[in-house]
Amino acid sequence: MLRDATNLGRVSQGKGSIVTRPWKAWCLALSLLGSAAPAAALPLTLSLVPSSPNLGLGQSFSVSVVVGGLTELVGDNVQEIALESFSLSLQFDASRLQFQSLSFGGSLGDPNDAFETFLSGPGTPNSTGVVTLGEFSFLTESQLLALQSAPFTLATVGLRAVEGLGPTQLQLIGLDASSLGGVSGRALGNLLQAPSPLNVTVPEPAAATLVLLAFAGVVRRARR
Repeated sequence: MLRDATNLGRVSQGKGSIVTRPWKAWCLALSLLGSAAPAAALPLTLSLVPSSPNLGLGQSFSVSVVVGGLTELVGDNVQEIALESFSLSLQFDASRLQFQSLSFGGSLGDPNDAFETFLSGPGTPNSTGVVTLGEFSFLTESQLLALQSAPFTLATVGLRAVEGLGPTQLQLIGLDASSLGGVSGRALGNLLQAPSPLNVTVPEPAAATLVLLAFAGVVRRARR
């Protein structure tokens, strides 16, 4: 028995290809399975795009919420992902900015047609400092893809600069897997890259006064 075991060990070492060939076959099969991986979604983006980054006291402006990156890799091909819903919260400083309006884009269907979309928002933004904006589409995947070409605008928030002037920030808060949704309940929010806050500036009254005084001084000198 000892000799047989010794001889077996010699055979295994001398003809390793006979012993390892099944393992190579398994490794090849596993590598082929790995290469046939399921669709991999690319990172999604949400951006806040202002109509103007610099404001004057009492001036109205808008901020659009824009989504991008709605694509995924299927093998070697890049395919579009249909966005069916979103549920977002835009935070702002209510002591500096005042909410005025909320409107929705048409990429999830007609926002004025209850048979195409269900809308939610804006909440009570002037007391909470948060605008809620949500939309769910009743359209099919093919209908949504016909309407969507990322990047596109989900919604636009209208604001006005009021008291408490100076630099101020707006940002999307509470983002999670349900923030963006694909068809058939597919969660897309977990694929989001962290969006950057939006900074807007309203000149301080003192600074604005100094500018006006300096301008008046230049005019007086020119008249002399």
